[in-house]
Amino acid sequence: MTTGIYTLDDFIADLDRITREETSADVITERAAPLLGRLVKNPGSIPAEYRRAPAGQRGRYMLHRAPRFSVTSVIWRPGDRAPAHNHETWGVIGVIDNEIEETRYRVTERGGGRATLDVLRVMRHKPGDVSRLVRGDEVHAMHNATGRDTAEIHVYGRDLAGLRRKTWADDGTEKPLVSPKYLNC
Repeated sequence: MTTGIYTLDDFIADLDRITREETSADVITERAAPLLGRLVKNPGSIPAEYRRAPAGQRGRYMLHRAPRFSVTSVIWRPGDRAPAHNHETWGVIGVIDNEIEETRYRVTERGGGRATLDVLRVMRHKPGDVSRLVRGDEVHAMHNATGRDTAEIHVYGRDLAGLRRKTWADDGTEKPLVSPKYLNC
């Protein structure tokens, strides 16, 4: 008998099935996005300690690591920002609590470690909203412009810890980005 409550375990099982059946990032994220939407509408499905940031730092916790995907929680403190950056994989991001501003970019490499970043759109995601990241539409910046912590679930086709990626300054200067370790592992 099902309770109707979609849990983290349910989500992980569904992701495992989807990533076994599919290899296309577009198809995976299209199928995973509504499931993540169900999950983030049930904040209690994520343990409370993974929905809070430690004093003085952004919270970043591994919830599940598998060969074809990882599931993490990210807590953005008031004013926290991540400049334009890429992911080197597909992703889906869902808001559990509060809201986050996401800016998507088109990056045109100019050579010499510089690029032109054209803003494609700016979105404000609220609880239950899900954002998809796929090649060609995965470079974004994030900003918590509110006075409260924002809790999100991030799902990626690879574990980002230690993954070499890129970030760009406002003037288009490219810098290497290596994701830090998670707070719980």
